[in-house]
Amino acid sequence: MNVDAPRRHRLWVTLVAWANFVLLMLAVMKFIPLVISLSYGIDLAPEHIARGLGHERAWALDLISDTPYLITVWLLVGGLLRWQGGQARLVPWQ
Repeated sequence: MNVDAPRRHRLWVTLVAWANFVLLMLAVMKFIPLVISLSYGIDLAPEHIARGLGHERAWALDLISDTPYLITVWLLVGGLLRWQGGQARLVPWQ
């Protein structure tokens, strides 16, 4: 029986769990430009639009538009980890 196989399996599960956690953190960080844009107010004043903040707001909204797909991948990888290792490990230090 090969003793290195379980060790290699645990390393693989740990690396994928950390990569999955990084994916979640990047999905959260995508909201930072929108929060900065909203700090100027929900409705932009004409002087803000003249400075180009309207385009930045549109860019920030477009940036977060694929977040549901990232969350879906995060959950699917958690399911894969649960299937392979017995734990979903949605956060890697579990």
